[in-house]
Amino acid sequence: MSAFNKYLFIQFKMDLRNKGTLLTYYVTPLVFFFVMGAVFSSTTPLLKSTLAASMTIFSVTMGSVMGTPTPLVQMRESGIIRAFRVNGIPGAATLAVSALSAFLHLLIVSMIIYLISPITFHSMFPQNAAAYFGTLALFLFASVGIGMLIGVVARGQAFATMLSMLIFLPSLLLSGIMFPTSMLPKALDYLGRIFPATYALQAFYGYGYGLRTDIDPGFSLCFVAVLGAVAFLLAAVRFEKTAEGEKM
Repeated sequence: MSAFNKYLFIQFKMDLRNKGTLLTYYVTPLVFFFVMGAVFSSTTPLLKSTLAASMTIFSVTMGSVMGTPTPLVQMRESGIIRAFRVNGIPGAATLAVSALSAFLHLLIVSMIIYLISPITFHSMFPQNAAAYFGTLALFLFASVGIGMLIGVVARGQAFATMLSMLIFLPSLLLSGIMFPTSMLPKALDYLGRIFPATYALQAFYGYGYGLRTDIDPGFSLCFVAVLGAVAFLLAAVRFEKTAEGEKM
């Protein structure tokens, strides 16, 4: 267990020293938070009130689908995963450390947004903090799982970026974090319901803030949890197959 913790600590520090990862985990989400927080504060009362939730969804989605795949792709391209395999380090440990490191980084930036939103933009604190953070944990789980899946499926950094954008942009535009989904055409509204960001926002609204929702918040949490479990399972299976192929 001490070896695993040491590996996790090293990976966490390596992520902080990687400028690209630092940009997607912290810098861009926080800059976007301050800019959009100022906009929402003066234009959209509902989004201002629930600013912490919507900006957390943006930050977690961006960090997980655009930042999380990068270390996995880089390790595979540089031969690090092959070296780990040869030296007896199981693939599950490599995947788990990458996922936990991403989870911790995104939890930190989410906490920053949660604490700063009411102070800077006078948004509401959630009525039920426990439900808010429970929803956040499940959303982090699902989002990091999707990021891991992208990282093990993509054959290179360019392909990983393309896959990430296919998830990130619809999540940003169709989930309701930028504007109410009632403003969308029905087809786009239904398209947005395949992304975890849509369900996470509904769960934040229903359980965290006690607001009326378009989708049952209980169903939303179940959807997010199942999606995360499936994503991690597929990522683990694919990672093991890739590692075995490289070993051969």
